[in-house]
Amino acid sequence: MKKLVAVVVVLLLVLVVAPWGVGRLAEKQMNAGLDQLVKEVPYLKVVDKKWTGGWFRAEQEVTFEVFVDMFRAMQALEKTDNKPAPAIEADIVEPVEEAPPTGKRAKLTRAQAAAVQKEAEAADAAAAQKAAEEAAAKAAAEAAKPPEPIRFTVRNEILHGPVLWTAGFGLAKVNTRLVLADDVRKKIAEFFGTDEPVHITSRVGFFGGGSTRFWGEGHKVKLKDGEGTLAYDDYKLDIGYSSMFDSLDYDGQWPRFMIDDPSANTSMLVENMSLTGKSKRARGDLYNGNFRFAIDKMSITDPDKNITSIEGIHYIGDSKIQDEFVAMSLKLGSGKVVNKALKELKLDLNEVHYDFTLRRLHAETLEKLVSSMRDMYTKPMATPEDIEVNFMKPFKEQGLVLLSHDPEFVIDRLGIVTPEGECVLKGLIKLKGLTAEDFASQAAWLAKIEADMTLEAAQKLLEKLPNGGAGAGMAVDQGFAKREGDKLVSHIVFKESRVTVNGKDVPIPGLGGGPTQAPPPGS
Repeated sequence: MKKLVAVVVVLLLVLVVAPWGVGRLAEKQMNAGLDQLVKEVPYLKVVDKKWTGGWFRAEQEVTFEVFVDMFRAMQALEKTDNKPAPAIEADIVEPVEEAPPTGKRAKLTRAQAAAVQKEAEAADAAAAQKAAEEAAAKAAAEAAKPPEPIRFTVRNEILHGPVLWTAGFGLAKVNTRLVLADDVRKKIAEFFGTDEPVHITSRVGFFGGGSTRFWGEGHKVKLKDGEGTLAYDDYKLDIGYSSMFDSLDYDGQWPRFMIDDPSANTSMLVENMSLTGKSKRARGDLYNGNFRFAIDKMSITDPDKNITSIEGIHYIGDSKIQDEFVAMSLKLGSGKVVNKALKELKLDLNEVHYDFTLRRLHAETLEKLVSSMRDMYTKPMATPEDIEVNFMKPFKEQGLVLLSHDPEFVIDRLGIVTPEGECVLKGLIKLKGLTAEDFASQAAWLAKIEADMTLEAAQKLLEKLPNGGAGAGMAVDQGFAKREGDKLVSHIVFKESRVTVNGKDVPIPGLGGGPTQAPPPGS
C-alpha cells in the first residue's frame, strides 16, 4: 500500500506539480533561444515579446523586424547617382507694346505675332519647369523617408513538460503560428484549402537545444483564372540543434510537386525532393559539415508537348577545416537528361557533372570575413560612406589576406557521360604569392596565376556532334589534341601569363604568346 501511495505521489508531482516549475524553465530557455537566434541571424530583431503563463500551458507572442538598412543604403546610392537635372532656362521675352484700340480688331505685324508666340511658349516652358521641380521635390521627399520596417508576429502555444505526450520528454512542446489578419487567412484558405499550409512544431530540450519540424498536408489547388492545378503531397523538414547552435542536422522530404495547365498544354512534375545535412561549429562562425539537396526526377512539358526530363538532380556541399585552412567542395549535376535537342542529335546524355573545390582558404581570415558580413546587419548602412566602412572595407581587407595565402580552385570534374564515352575537364588553378600591390597592374596579378588542366573527349562522342569528327581531326593536325587510345587529350597550361596546349603556344589577345615556337628539326 505504501508503495502504491509513493507511486501516486510521484505521478502527481510529475504530471501536476512539475509542469508549473518546468514552465518557468521553458520561458527562460525560450528567451535564451531567441537571443541566440538574433545573434546568429542579425538581420532579425525582436521588437516585442509577451509571455502569458499557465500551469500546464503558456502562450508567447514575439514580433520580429527584418532589418532594412540595406534598402536605405541602396536609396542613398540612388540619390547620389541620380542627381537632379539642370533647370530649363526659359527665353527672356521683351514686352510687346500694344497698338492703341481703334474700335476694330487690331492686326498684328509678323514680328508682333512671333513675339506673342514666343512669350506663350516661354510661359508654357516655365510652367512645365515648375511642375517638374515640384514633382522632383516630392519624389526626393518620398525617397528621403526611411522605408517602413518589415515586421511579423508569431504566436507560440506552449505545452509544459516534462511529459510531452506523443512528443516524448522535454521542457516544452511548442506549436508556432504566424499572426495574420482574418482577410489574409481567408485568402490563404481559398488558395491552399487551409489557412495554415505550413505547420511549425518544436520541442525544447532539458539542456538547451531541441528540434523543429516544418510540415504540411498535401493539397490540390485550382489556379486562379485558368484550368490549371497545383498539387503536392505531404511534406516535412526536421531540424535538430544543440545549445548555442553549435551543431545542426536537418532532414526534409517532399515526395511530389506538380503544376498542370491544360489551357497552355504545359506541366511540371517534381518527384522525391529531399534535403539532408549536418554541421558542427569548428571555430567562430565556421562549421565543418555537409549537405545534400536532391530530386529523383523532374519532367517539364512545353506547349508543343515536347518533354524535358532530368533524373538524379543533386547539389552536394562539404566544408572541412584542416591545418588552419578550409576546403569547400560543391558537386552539381544530374543523371540522365532527355529533351528534343538531344533526340535530334541522337545523343544519350547519361550524366552531367559540375564538381569544384576551393582549397587553402585561410580559416582565421575567412572567419573574420564571415563575422564582418554578419555584423554588417547590426551597423548603420544609410549612406555610401556607411557601405564603404561597414561592407566594402572589411571585404577588401580580408579578401586580400585570403588571396595572399595561395588559394586553389580545383576543377574536380566538369563534363558529361554518354554511352559513347565521356567528355571531361579536370585541373587546378592556383594563385601564388599575390599581394595588394599586384592589383595595380594587370600583368602583375596575371603573372601570379597558374593553371594546369586536362581535357579528354571520347572520339565516338565527338563524332556524334555536328562537325565534331572534322573538328577533332583538325585539332590533332594542328597539335592542340593528341590521340590516346579511343579518346582525344589536350593538356592546357597557363603560367607566367602564357598559355600552352600540349606544349604549343597559343596567342592570347593582350597577353601575346605564340612567337616562341621552336622550329621543326632539320628546318
